[in-house]
Amino acid sequence: MWRSGRPWYRQIVTATASSSTPRRGLVGRFVYDRDGRLHTVRLLGGVVAAIALISFATFAGLLMAGAGSPASLAVWVLAGFILVKVPLLAVLWWILLRRDPEQRSADWSTDEATEILDYLEAQAAEAAGRPDAAARLAYFAKEAWFVADNAADRDKASAVAVAVRIQAMASEVTARPGSPR
Repeated sequence: MWRSGRPWYRQIVTATASSSTPRRGLVGRFVYDRDGRLHTVRLLGGVVAAIALISFATFAGLLMAGAGSPASLAVWVLAGFILVKVPLLAVLWWILLRRDPEQRSADWSTDEATEILDYLEAQAAEAAGRPDAAARLAYFAKEAWFVADNAADRDKASAVAVAVRIQAMASEVTARPGSPR
């Protein structure tokens, strides 16, 4: 019992239910940041730790096999498989299956969509003066339309505006006399 007189498990349920943000588990907090992006350094550290653990277990198993019987080696290999490899596979499948296969949107945050669109616009402006500007601008226009098609609703208007601007630049370059088509 805590100070309020209610059991501890009731207080946790009440705190969880009244929270505005969804609670994530231990693995979710380790693997993903608050915005849902992967923690690359943490994942690489986890992979290195798993490789070290598997290497140590293999070395220990070989020592046991040399000092003991084949039955002890079989027990060691089975325990290593159950205690190391099965949890690693479970985490891998959890990461892979976390994404909704029906999700059509690229699920970019506003900052990511803005960064992509700014990059495309800067590259298009730089490409406008090149001899192969028509091909480059056509490519950048195609990429901008891809971003506009897959952007979240809140970013769709700005993405379409950038795509239209790049498309206009491509049309202007193609309309110039003597430009390659």
